[in-house]
Amino acid sequence: MQKELSEKIKFPKTELSLLPKHSKRISYADAIAAVRLVPMPRERFSKQILFASVVGALRGFQERELKPFHSNHKTVFPELCSEIFKVVPVPSSSAFLSDEERIRSLKEAFEYGIRKVYHLEWKLYTSREIY
Repeated sequence: MQKELSEKIKFPKTELSLLPKHSKRISYADAIAAVRLVPMPRERFSKQILFASVVGALRGFQERELKPFHSNHKTVFPELCSEIFKVVPVPSSSAFLSDEERIRSLKEAFEYGIRKVYHLEWKLYTSREIY
């Protein structure tokens, strides 16, 4: 399973043409910088869950056109570390998880990262504009 998730997938050219030409991508440097802001757990699947939430947060910053490493914003990453395992439970032995369960957990962690940034944006900016 792990090997399958980490391998590069080659798409047929017909499917590649369906992707937007200028799709926004999260830079490798941003992902590494964000991961360095959080303490990583020991267990491998827990690391994957945390990484998925961090990448989700980076995607959320991109969607909201916010700078992820601004002093007001980078508090999201340590908060993710403390909250993600309450939202996405990780079993004591992830060796027995099916591929579908792993993918569902990783997707849930990714989406939680996005929601966390949307909440931060609301708290810092949008709510002040309304009131």
